[in-house]
Amino acid sequence: MSQQIVAFTGISGVGKTTFLRRLAKLIDFQHVTGGSLIAAAREAAPEARDAIRYADLDDNQRLLVQGFALTRDPNSELVVMDGHVVIDDGQELAKISSEVFRALGVSVMVHLETEPERISANREGDTSRSRPTYPSDILLQHQLISRLHAQAVADSMAIPFYIVTHNDTEQLARLLVAK
Repeated sequence: MSQQIVAFTGISGVGKTTFLRRLAKLIDFQHVTGGSLIAAAREAAPEARDAIRYADLDDNQRLLVQGFALTRDPNSELVVMDGHVVIDDGQELAKISSEVFRALGVSVMVHLETEPERISANREGDTSRSRPTYPSDILLQHQLISRLHAQAVADSMAIPFYIVTHNDTEQLARLLVAK
């Protein structure tokens, strides 16, 4: 069996987990999140995942790869890693190296995008998380930086890159099943 590993990316609050819950109703896959992988490798409580963004980036990425190795189900034909290509620590956007995605064995890069107003509303509405808040123009800029970096990562790895919106669940399901 050849396992397909998809990096499902987008900025914090774009709705990645919500999108993937809808996708799970259409196709079978193992869903893992970057924060939970790092927390698993750190042996940290899941509620501590927001504080992870302020930890050393290189250490976090090493732990992400380690957590993926611990968590990935080798019997799953499709694994979707819900995460980021840029990390917002409240002061800057740090870009994740393509080497991290290479170490995970990513074969497809998908970037979820939506209107900045929706991102802002998602961030404000999710009281279980602590994320930086920004005006719409900054969120739009962050989303563009994330998209461009996701594209650069995919290009450097010579893997397919797709941009999706919340209206593209069925199209992504068909695409991933066809691979």
